[in-house]
Amino acid sequence: MKRALVDYDSGSGSGSESEPRNPSDKPEASSSVIRPPVKRRQTDDIGAQAPPLAPDPIPAAPLNGNSGTRIAPPKPAPSLTSPLPALGDRFNDVNPSNPRTTVTDDPSLHQGRQRQVPHIPGNWPSHIYIDWNPSSGDRDLLTSLINKLKAEVKSAAQRFADLEGVEIHTALQESDVPVDRPLHISLSAPITLTSNNKDDFLDDLTKAIKSCRVSPFLLDFSGGVDWYRSEESTRSFLVLRVREVQNIGNAAVSSPNPQLTALLEQCNNVVKEYRQPPLYDSQDMGYRFHVTIAWTHARPSASLKQLTNSVFDDCKTMPSENVSIRDKLRTGSNLRVQTVKVKIGNYVTRFELRDKGVRLPVKTA
Repeated sequence: MKRALVDYDSGSGSGSESEPRNPSDKPEASSSVIRPPVKRRQTDDIGAQAPPLAPDPIPAAPLNGNSGTRIAPPKPAPSLTSPLPALGDRFNDVNPSNPRTTVTDDPSLHQGRQRQVPHIPGNWPSHIYIDWNPSSGDRDLLTSLINKLKAEVKSAAQRFADLEGVEIHTALQESDVPVDRPLHISLSAPITLTSNNKDDFLDDLTKAIKSCRVSPFLLDFSGGVDWYRSEESTRSFLVLRVREVQNIGNAAVSSPNPQLTALLEQCNNVVKEYRQPPLYDSQDMGYRFHVTIAWTHARPSASLKQLTNSVFDDCKTMPSENVSIRDKLRTGSNLRVQTVKVKIGNYVTRFELRDKGVRLPVKTA
C-alpha cells in the first residue's frame, strides 16, 4: 500500500525545497507518535432524538366572516452563542495541510515550486521542527506586512528594474484554498530516511533530545526580517528571526538562542550519523533561527531588501496608530517552546520538553 508523501510546508520551503540554511525498540515515554487518521465508514445516526411534532392547530377568529383555522408558526431555534472550540495543537499532526498524493512532481500545481530532493520509492522525506500556530492577532500583523510589501514592490517596479516581475507569495495560507497554515522553526534541513533506518533514527533522536535537558522557553520576534536564498534553491524566503526572551540584553551570553542551539546541536549529531546534511553547522548558528512568512522566485536584490526593511519598520496596521509592525511583533508576540516534532513521511512524533520548575520570564514592552 502506497503512503502519501508529504510536503512539510511548501510555503516555507521544507519538503519541496530547503529552507534557509548556510526496528523493534519504541521511543521512550517522552515522545508520542501521531499517526494519520483512519477513515471510518459513515453510519446512520442510530439513537438520535426524533424531531418535534408539528404544533397543533390553534383556532382563530373568523377571517372576513368565514370560519377558519390558523396554523401557528414554529418557534425559531435558539441561536448558538458560544464560539466553536479552538483546534488543538495536534490537529495539524494528523491532518497535513498539503499532503502529496502522487510521486510525480508537477510545479504548475504548486506555484512553480519544485522538489529539491526527487522522490525515490522506499525513501521517507523527514524534518525536525518546532511548530508555531500564530494567534489571529499575529496573523493579522504578518498579513498586513506582506500585503503592504506586495503593494510597495508593485509600485516601485516602475522605478527600479530589479523589482520588475517580482511576485511575493504568503506562507501563512495554502495557495489553493484559504486555510491557515502553521509556521515552524526548523531544527533540520530536509532529510531523507529509508524504510530500514527510519525507526533507528527515531530512537537515536529520542535519546539525543532527552539528554539535552532543555526546559520549555520563550521566544519573541525581535530579530527583524531578512531575505535568504540558498544556492540549491529556486526560491527566496522572507524570514522573521527569533530570539530567546531571557537572553535579550544579556551581554554575557554569546548566542541569542542558546536553548535552540543546544537542541540543534543534538539534532545535527544524529542527522550526520545517518549521512544527512546538518543545518546551520557553523559558529553563528545561534543567529540564524527563523520563521518563514513569505517567498518569491526572484533573487533578493538590494532594492527588495531595502524596501522590505522600510515596510517592516514604518508600516502601521491602522492609520490612527503610531506603532509599526516591527514594534508590535517585538513587544506583543511570543512563542512558548515546549514541544519538538519530527515528521517521517506522514507520521509525526512529539518530544515534550521537561519542565524543571523554572519560571518563564514575563515579556514586557
